[in-house]
Amino acid sequence: MRIIHYGGQGETCVFLLGYFDAVHVGHRKLIARAKDLAKERGVSLAALTFTDAKRGEQVYVFSERVAILSSLGVDYVYAAPFDDAFKNTEGEAFLDTVRERCGVSAFVCGEDFRFGKGAICGELYLTEYCKKHRIECEILPLVSIGGQKASASLAKRYLDEGDIISLNALLGDCYFIAGTVATEGRHVGRRIGFPTANLHPKAGKYPLCQGVYAVHVSLDGRTYRGIANFGPRPTFGDGRIVCETYIDGFSGDLYGRDLTVFFDFRIRGIMKFASAEALKNQLKNDLEKIR
Repeated sequence: MRIIHYGGQGETCVFLLGYFDAVHVGHRKLIARAKDLAKERGVSLAALTFTDAKRGEQVYVFSERVAILSSLGVDYVYAAPFDDAFKNTEGEAFLDTVRERCGVSAFVCGEDFRFGKGAICGELYLTEYCKKHRIECEILPLVSIGGQKASASLAKRYLDEGDIISLNALLGDCYFIAGTVATEGRHVGRRIGFPTANLHPKAGKYPLCQGVYAVHVSLDGRTYRGIANFGPRPTFGDGRIVCETYIDGFSGDLYGRDLTVFFDFRIRGIMKFASAEALKNQLKNDLEKIR
């Protein structure tokens, strides 16, 4: 996946307009249509996204969004910082930059896409611009799921609730947390027979409701089930927010390795146990729920 920063030179493409914070089912519909158009025209597929947060923390941070977009067939992202200079760019100037620097063959976006200073430009403005410059433009209707508009805001609500099943249906794939397995730690899990891989959430990532979750990970060509504690570890007086994952059936050293933990469903809330032995017994019960 190529990353071209806003204002840089891209290649002739069908261009996806959006933010793609959560890369949810609505976004995936846009991507699928744009991918078909790009294939028909023999050009690349490009997508706009931001290198930082547009509104608060993000469902997926920039590096995670890039990985998802790449897996869905996007050839390059046109990455813009959501800073004052960008926010104060007039709509025509924004479209001119993208059109001229990326050789846009067609634009694709959702009907709620807004752009330009004050976000005052929308469907009508884009349509008229494309007519003027003889560029094809496809504006797709919004996608609803369960009677609600697919959106990053809805994804964040599900994250607040720990409702992973609804979240995954909205995203069209399993929600994940990615990172490098921390090398520091007290290795308490190993001492009670539950060695864990610890990931620290990336800066800017919207937090998941604290709790214990059923998860799965792929390692060395094999998929493993597991349980993950997202949040503090009160039994041991550790208040840090960590994604601590026990991978069922795996034995090996993961320290310093990149790992992606995919979430399946929430098992329970975080509890403080009277002893390490009591925690160990609870973890055995948790494992029975995923086996």
